[in-house]
Amino acid sequence: MRRPTRDKNYFAAIHVGSEQVTIQLVEYQSLQDLKLIDRATYTVALGEETFKTGTISFAAVREICELLKGYRRMMNEYGVKDYRLLATTALREATNQQYIIDQIRIKTGFDVEVVDMPQEIFYKYIALFRAMDRNGLTQTREALLFVDISSGGLGITLYKDHKLKYQQNIHVGILRIKERFAKYQRESVYFHEALSQYIYSIIEPVEQALKHQKIRYLILAGTETRLLLKMLGREQSEELAYINPTDFKELYERVKSLNLPQLIQAFSLTEQKAEMVLPTIVLYGQILSLANIEEIVVPDDHFSDGLIALHVAEKTADPFLDVVEGQIESLAISLGEKYQYDQRHSHRVEKIALLLFDMLGKVHGLGRQERLMLQVAAILHDIGKFVSLRQHYFYSYRLIISSDILGFSEEDKAIIANVAHYHSKGTPSSVDAHFAVLSPERKVITAKLSAIIRLADAIDRSHRQKVDLETLELICKGDELLITADSGEDMSLEEWTFIDKSYFFEDVFGVKATLQRRRR
Repeated sequence: MRRPTRDKNYFAAIHVGSEQVTIQLVEYQSLQDLKLIDRATYTVALGEETFKTGTISFAAVREICELLKGYRRMMNEYGVKDYRLLATTALREATNQQYIIDQIRIKTGFDVEVVDMPQEIFYKYIALFRAMDRNGLTQTREALLFVDISSGGLGITLYKDHKLKYQQNIHVGILRIKERFAKYQRESVYFHEALSQYIYSIIEPVEQALKHQKIRYLILAGTETRLLLKMLGREQSEELAYINPTDFKELYERVKSLNLPQLIQAFSLTEQKAEMVLPTIVLYGQILSLANIEEIVVPDDHFSDGLIALHVAEKTADPFLDVVEGQIESLAISLGEKYQYDQRHSHRVEKIALLLFDMLGKVHGLGRQERLMLQVAAILHDIGKFVSLRQHYFYSYRLIISSDILGFSEEDKAIIANVAHYHSKGTPSSVDAHFAVLSPERKVITAKLSAIIRLADAIDRSHRQKVDLETLELICKGDELLITADSGEDMSLEEWTFIDKSYFFEDVFGVKATLQRRRR
């Protein structure tokens, strides 16, 4: 064991997953000199238990707690105090989740964060992207398709030209698929065909987004990727393992005709692993058939690697955060284009809203994540017009809340959707069901961001970009905010709308906002 040095920072990432409980201890001064100092993994069977019974037994909880006590001792030996303990699918879907979290806290002293599926997929995407970027594989002009298959979820993310073009999360994973069929069904000679049709029915909509894409690399992640490599006679000896699609297709043709005992014998598998083979191979095969893919890549990076990278980047204000936020912005723009948004107006509202946010930092007291939520809400605030001009604000909410936007939890997305809803009509009120369900803290965040976006939207109410943003002046003194705008056009509509929207801004912040035109 190596004792820590004083000039280094230390962090522990603990992941309670469906099949493993892991800890990674790292030291760092920056994201570039990040070093793994210790790692431990313990196999569990939480996912299968949750999918079968809906709960996690207290016998399993006791086992986890003893394991976490051991991890606590590891941290103490290294002097590591900064940590995050994240739980994913199994604990997320257990009906007795809160009782388990309480027991872990009492018996181990660890605070557990249960992350939803979008956040789980986001952390894994970060790990995969960094692995590809370190190896120079993100510079291709062709697309990269990131596919994360966990026990209970599937995340599909399309990256091209340094931008995210498409993202979809689906509640289907290897264990979930396996538990969908009874044992006698899995042993049937018709299982392969039924399984293929079942999986295709779930992922078929993704085909429309990918069928015209030429994809250089299909990047696979998930606990079963090691199983795939083993069946191909490969080992994860380096950071990236490469698979020729032809080799995979040959494996697929071989596997689909084998029953369970034959799979066990052919690939030296346990019965438990053999039961996972066909769902794994069929799911990979279905994804491979969705687009023209040149090569398959399997990185040796996991959920915890993404968690660590983001934690260190945030602690050190690393420029990597700008890269991540730029990708999230590009995904929001792609979503806006899908719904034929007014690009010029949305861009103008986005810029003004961010200017207001940055200038009013001491007034609103919000952080970087809230700024990103405001930015995405501004980009997407009018997409409801794709459905209805008369109630576009309502449909903006519906389209956002039903879309997958990488980088945001479901609760974050609820704030974004509410801010888009309130950008022009009404004010946040518990009379509205979609606002009433938010926690008190998130209601306040929604109100603050809504007040800001309403002023930004008012300044371009005509959608004609009358204001010169280069000379836009914002001065906030005491309880007054003065916005001075240069324009050679008549701004009566903007000025009148601004007055109307400023009342809510004053209610939220206690600041009176005034828009003043300076003629050019």
